[in-house]
Amino acid sequence: MKKYLYSLCLVGVIVYSCKTQQTTTTTETSTATANLTNEEMLKKGEDLFNLRCGRCHDLPKPSNFTVEDWKPIMASMAPKAKLNAEETNWVLAYVNANAKK
Repeated sequence: MKKYLYSLCLVGVIVYSCKTQQTTTTTETSTATANLTNEEMLKKGEDLFNLRCGRCHDLPKPSNFTVEDWKPIMASMAPKAKLNAEETNWVLAYVNANAKK
């Protein structure tokens, strides 16, 4: 019985410790994004694209892909580039603004 109770407590502690507290950070970063002009956001997106994406491979031209093409590309590559949600939105805005029409 003690082992069962100990195991249950251990699982509870592990689950509790895995809880993220990203809601506060998200609110702060959303406020920061809201204060940026479109040009500033596109510049940040371009800088991140060049820095983070170019770190591992040659950069594709954003105009080589359509807006629809960029959605799955960004979904798979953003975690590899360690982009947070705000940074992902900036890069996505940049590539979409320069995407093939």
